[in-house]
Amino acid sequence: VDVDQHLCWSNLLKCIFLSSYMPFSYTPRIQLRLAGDKRKHNEGRVEVFYNGEWGTVCDDDFTLHAAQVVCRELGYVEAISWSPSSKYGKGQGPIWFDNLHCTGKEKTLALCPSNGIGVSDCKHTEDVGVVCSDRRIPGFKFINTMQPLVRLRGGAIVGEGRVEVLKNGEWGTICDDNWNLQSATVVCRELGFGTAKEALSGGRLGQGMGPVHMNEVECSGFEKSITECFFNKENVGCSHEEDAAVRCNVPAMGFQERLRLSGGRTPYEGRVEVLVERNGSLVWGTVCSDGWGTMEAMVVCRQLGLGFASNAFQETWYWPGAVGADAVVMSGVRCSGTEMSLSHCLHHGGHLNCPKGGGRYAAGVSCSETAPDLVLNPQVVEQTTYMEDRPMFMLQCAYEENCLSSTSGQVPANSYRRLLRFSSQIHNNGQSDFRPKASRESWVWHDCHRHYHSMEVFTLYDLFSLNGTKVAEGHKASFCLEDSECDEGIEKRYECANFGDQGITVGCWDTYRHDIDCQWVDITDVKPGDYIFQIVINPNYEVPESDYSNNIVKCRCRYDGHRVWMYSCHNGKTVWNHFCS
Repeated sequence: VDVDQHLCWSNLLKCIFLSSYMPFSYTPRIQLRLAGDKRKHNEGRVEVFYNGEWGTVCDDDFTLHAAQVVCRELGYVEAISWSPSSKYGKGQGPIWFDNLHCTGKEKTLALCPSNGIGVSDCKHTEDVGVVCSDRRIPGFKFINTMQPLVRLRGGAIVGEGRVEVLKNGEWGTICDDNWNLQSATVVCRELGFGTAKEALSGGRLGQGMGPVHMNEVECSGFEKSITECFFNKENVGCSHEEDAAVRCNVPAMGFQERLRLSGGRTPYEGRVEVLVERNGSLVWGTVCSDGWGTMEAMVVCRQLGLGFASNAFQETWYWPGAVGADAVVMSGVRCSGTEMSLSHCLHHGGHLNCPKGGGRYAAGVSCSETAPDLVLNPQVVEQTTYMEDRPMFMLQCAYEENCLSSTSGQVPANSYRRLLRFSSQIHNNGQSDFRPKASRESWVWHDCHRHYHSMEVFTLYDLFSLNGTKVAEGHKASFCLEDSECDEGIEKRYECANFGDQGITVGCWDTYRHDIDCQWVDITDVKPGDYIFQIVINPNYEVPESDYSNNIVKCRCRYDGHRVWMYSCHNGKTVWNHFCS
């Protein structure tokens, strides 16, 4: 913070920006609602709509001042009280705000200092609720009654990405026919940026999923939203290979001046060094590598304008850093991945804690201009799901790989297991191939599948009750990555057989068929009822991607003890929240 203050003297606007702790110079557009008590409109769990999905607020450091901001933003005269520890039930989705420090005078919750939007270590058992007065503010007009209709996805930095619009509760893309700088500028201004720098076509920033909502867009340039522009509702001949994208003009905030990569073979790699103030002087130092991972590396590459992270390193002895910059000056760094500067991430304040020290154990990164983007096909999950009762004597291999629930070891060999089976079709819609993090020599041979597995955890399969309690999970030991099929004109590069190279090529997809071992959830012990089925790919962010928000599929699942129905499967959490509200 001292460094930020030092740099602010030359630019007052920059100081205002840095002191707000927000990733860009405008206030994030949020929408609030109260949930969990249908009898009363003026009290309930505080929920925030941001970036296309509903989430909650943590009760840490929450006060009546913060409740006052919430109530006034919703149009009530004042706050009466607030309740910690999920009094109004546990919410779902992200916890958007944690450690809020409001004065009570802010016009929106987004203006209160906090850890940063989406940065939290809370659980939904800490969801906060408020009670507002019955009286409404006379003549009150909701500032944020409209949920965002436009978002950018797949860009390396803030202000660029594939343009996606929300229609009938479903995000879709814009076809690039007639796409120009004028239309792109409407998008940029709608999102709070300046004019458009580039209007990109041909899926240059990755291909989306779902419908193509708009085609042949024509804007005058004065529209407040791209949805107000004229467009052709018929999308005949448009595919996601023609998804439109933008690069917006974003004010330069000088973030690059306080971070550098040192010792690398190219400008795209090296030991991370940051500029801080110590004893009245500005000095360069290293970042502690404890807990250093993909999300932190993503922020570094973004801050330096070097695209996406390709690797995060916890040892950098092979990169000789700058002389005199070995000392650790930043520790405990934890990022959500969306921050514009490493200083915006959670980190230790005045007291550093780094047992390993800096030097050879300092954090490092390598960056890339492109990245893969994995997207799970929800329709394939929905269309291929079925239930099978399989005898234990046919599940010996699966049992040895721990693909069954824990109770399977306590039953006789002639008993049956009830399996919820389905196929997974995982597309790479990004700009570079998806390759496993593990080196080839560390891949593990699996006798059951007769090939090598390159990723221990690639996909999670879980079944939840409607209140969010996990009732069953998949136990697939590890995964082999290959090109099962590709779009027309693209050749397969990866295959599991014969110790072949593993990965997923851009424009190809890897299919895990319903009839292979461990492609299931063991529901033998699950009671009949309604459930939420969830699949998450690359859950530990082991491999960097341009967009993690589309790595999840959620479905409604009904089980009556004899049959199972899977329905309403969707990518991400956006549409799912409509079921839960």
